[in-house]
Amino acid sequence: MRLFEFMSSGEIVRLPDSDVLPGIPLEFSPLVALLMPFNRVLIGSSFRESYEVWRWGKIGSAQWSEVAFCRNKPKVFDLGLLGKVLLTKESVNALRKGLLELLEPIGDHETTISVLQSIMRKRTTGSEKKGVLLRPYGNNLEGNIKDVTVETAYWGLRWALHWNLSESLTRMKIWLSRAIDVLDPSFLSPPPMWFSLSKLPDDQVLREWEESGFVADQLRHFELSDSNPTVIKGSDMYLLRYIYRFKDVFEAQPLYTWLVLNMPLWEDLRTKCLLSLSEVLLACWGFKEAVEATDEMMLYGKSVREMGNLIVITQ
Repeated sequence: MRLFEFMSSGEIVRLPDSDVLPGIPLEFSPLVALLMPFNRVLIGSSFRESYEVWRWGKIGSAQWSEVAFCRNKPKVFDLGLLGKVLLTKESVNALRKGLLELLEPIGDHETTISVLQSIMRKRTTGSEKKGVLLRPYGNNLEGNIKDVTVETAYWGLRWALHWNLSESLTRMKIWLSRAIDVLDPSFLSPPPMWFSLSKLPDDQVLREWEESGFVADQLRHFELSDSNPTVIKGSDMYLLRYIYRFKDVFEAQPLYTWLVLNMPLWEDLRTKCLLSLSEVLLACWGFKEAVEATDEMMLYGKSVREMGNLIVITQ
């Protein structure tokens, strides 16, 4: 069991591993434990070898509560009259990494390979080069070249397929089939995006846009216009708004999405990839989702072994 101790700063420190921790129910089968103030302890264990489960309680007590962590988000534990304990986002990330390194990655490998292979085949149909997706079965990756692009596509699809995120899967397919040559994770980070249930995001975001060269009168156009999508041009970049309506949720409130692109990237997506305005945003959104899914999936210590080394050979 990986053992950590909470510090008053909100950070945690690693202690020597331990086989047992007195006062913890045996059925929890703890893999990670964080010793906290006032005889409290946070326990991390697994469900079906792939899912993280976190429980929090007092050592020796029969009452335990399940808690949920989010990546890059701090966590507050309320101790009533004793006060509160704050775990920093860095501590949350470290604890999750410590647990997920011991688990099997979620999702089905063969299904993901099949979907990825189908997308790559369609992408090369009609071109002079035919893409062939290969998957070596060996686990020794030392002599192989890591393909960041295919790796990101693989983990993004695997994440979306596992959680049955059909609309996310559609967005990733647009990215992979239409824009991956431009939105390539091997040299490009996802462009900034914002999401809101109101017609405009919060004031902090509006100030960021104004500092980027968009004037207030331009931004007011978003509030007045019902056009979908809508785009405005700044001094050296474009700001695109798309009102996204969920297909899988009946009568769901629309989601207002915004995307900022510099001039060269805008031109590549519009003229090289021949994307419509809505496709530009959806491709960038799918790219963003795939990168974020990859960051999450790579926390699993067994991810590389599970995937093997995926490379695309063109002939």
